[in-house]
Amino acid sequence: MFHLLPSILLVAASFLPPACHAEPLVSTSSAIGQPLTLHPIHLRDYEDALGLRRRAQEDFSDLDPGSQSQLIYGRPGDDGQLRFANMTLYAPSGLPIVLMERFEGLTSAVDCKGDDGEMSLTFSSKGAYEYALKIWGYINEDDDKQFLLVANHDGCGPSDERQPYKVSSVAEDSADLTIKMRTQVTEWSEVAGSYDLDFGKAIPQAGKFKPRGFWGDIANVGKDVLDAAQGDFDQTKSVTFGVNVGKAGEKTNIYKDDKGRFSIDCIDCYVAGSWQVQGHIVVENFVLQDLTLAASPSNFKAKLELEATVTASKSPATLQNSKELFSAPIPGAGIAVTGIFKLGATVSYEVGTSATFAGTATAQFGLEAGLPNAAKVVADVNNPDRSSATGWQGSSLTPNFKVTKLDASITLAAFSQPKIAFGVELVKVGNVDVAVTMKLPEISTTLSATYDPKGVCPSSTSKTGVKLENKATESLNLQIDLDLGDDNKKPSWSKTLLEYSQPLGDACFPLNIPGLGPADTSSTAAPPSGTSGTTPTPATCSPPGKTGICQKTSITCTGGAYMSGYCSGDNTIKCCPNAAPTAPEPPTAPKTCAPPGKTGICQKTSTACPGGAYISGYCPGDESVKCCPDAASAPAPKTCAPPGKTGICKKTSESCAGGAFISGYCPGDESVKCCPNPTTPVGSCKMKRDRFGKRIIAC
Repeated sequence: MFHLLPSILLVAASFLPPACHAEPLVSTSSAIGQPLTLHPIHLRDYEDALGLRRRAQEDFSDLDPGSQSQLIYGRPGDDGQLRFANMTLYAPSGLPIVLMERFEGLTSAVDCKGDDGEMSLTFSSKGAYEYALKIWGYINEDDDKQFLLVANHDGCGPSDERQPYKVSSVAEDSADLTIKMRTQVTEWSEVAGSYDLDFGKAIPQAGKFKPRGFWGDIANVGKDVLDAAQGDFDQTKSVTFGVNVGKAGEKTNIYKDDKGRFSIDCIDCYVAGSWQVQGHIVVENFVLQDLTLAASPSNFKAKLELEATVTASKSPATLQNSKELFSAPIPGAGIAVTGIFKLGATVSYEVGTSATFAGTATAQFGLEAGLPNAAKVVADVNNPDRSSATGWQGSSLTPNFKVTKLDASITLAAFSQPKIAFGVELVKVGNVDVAVTMKLPEISTTLSATYDPKGVCPSSTSKTGVKLENKATESLNLQIDLDLGDDNKKPSWSKTLLEYSQPLGDACFPLNIPGLGPADTSSTAAPPSGTSGTTPTPATCSPPGKTGICQKTSITCTGGAYMSGYCSGDNTIKCCPNAAPTAPEPPTAPKTCAPPGKTGICQKTSTACPGGAYISGYCPGDESVKCCPDAASAPAPKTCAPPGKTGICKKTSESCAGGAFISGYCPGDESVKCCPNPTTPVGSCKMKRDRFGKRIIAC
């Protein structure tokens, strides 16, 4: 098992104009598929389910028109998990909101079925009746005054949906404690122009609610959701949906050339596991202000095992090819709130290969990659800089290599690339596609047919065999495609969130490869006089740090003592090192690193860093190697100017020579504040005379 300890390279976002996205990664309609339509949940039942107490029954303020209202939606999926959406609807201009399900406990009857645009509410007490007349009666004073009534009651609008009504007047019937309202059925696309929406988990709101401690009676619309949750309800748990693509042990051809020289088959390629998804949407006046998706894997793994068969001539050949094995909507990942929004997801699985080869070979290669459950991808549609990938450093790789035939050389590279694409459709706002592409990972293998008289592989005496050099490269890319209409133009963009590589170590396979051996060294003497021919070229040898030739020990060795074990033949043939030692390889340039706003080099932390403190997380290797920022790359500190002072913005974890930090004069969070310069205030200086009687200013 190989555990990656990667150096994560954050790459600046590449903003692409809409013209570059004529072909989006996934269409919203295909991503959404057939979403699960969520049903309204009565706030009374929701509060009971969460152990929240409603206020006293005779507290009439639930009848007050307000500037906003909370709407909860939910429904169990086919897998038994609960899907939730929590919406805060903000009142349109001049149209305050009254939520019927909040005051239903004050009524004894509700009639929405009249075909004349009239709705009647019969109250259970005179106090509630008179309060409603008083608080709603203002709309009778002006024909232009109205309020928005949102109903979630049997007979009020379509089944399992909330129905908005515009109320333009109210009339009283004191004998029956009934209020008759002139109403107009309204579409959500007309009144839901400003809202916040959280999905993937239920989020209880603070404010009016007080703890209750146990479940109350479950009734009305949304009962199916709360029944399913009763006794096992975690309102903070994310929805998890399975991502299972391909079948273990199933064989699929990836590439086969038309001349039969080369073929690659997927003999065990699949993706398994699940993802947890949460989202947050902010819309103001039908313009998207914020859309953030957060996705985390759960027991997610991808396996890639390929078999390459080469029957080519000795002349090298190359190829590059990829194939999508699967693409379809993810069952249970889609949700919808009627008239407001839809969310869906598709998963695809692509396998790609490239190769350079000569000779003949049959080899199997691949690996199994697992993502840590702590990994997380955050896609912020409006702010690429706030999009991130964290917790991926714990990814694990289990390589698999097997060579059954090879007589020359071959280089193979392959990648396993699952992609999850989310489609979001916002009514009257537009469509957003968010695609997360994971190369998990790309593996590169170089196989070389090798001869060694002492044995190619440490575990075998075979003089011929195959040596492998392996490397894995992992990356995570994010692409956002926006189609929000002419009045809500935002650029589409893409960004590489992380990229790193890791050597997987070398491997060796002893194989009997006929014809592979050293050059003929049976004689180094000149041919007899009078005969034709040339002296055979002596075989070379390479003891550690040296080069030389294989020759008879009866010949003087110009490089000093003969060295045994590096030449074929009997004990009379040994390696004579060259007189001049092999020049050492030039030192390699240090690896560069680029933390935010800086440049630097990777070096041992035991070495002094001229640029200040070492920075973790930007260099490969263990904790003894970190990024030393260049002294010149550090940006000038931002200045600040509190009243009567000047200073610089610094981390509060650092010392401040000017005394106490001052809040409110620096950008960023509370960890960055203004450190005043240690100058003496002018007001503390006084005019005095020195001992010679001269006037001086003493501070």
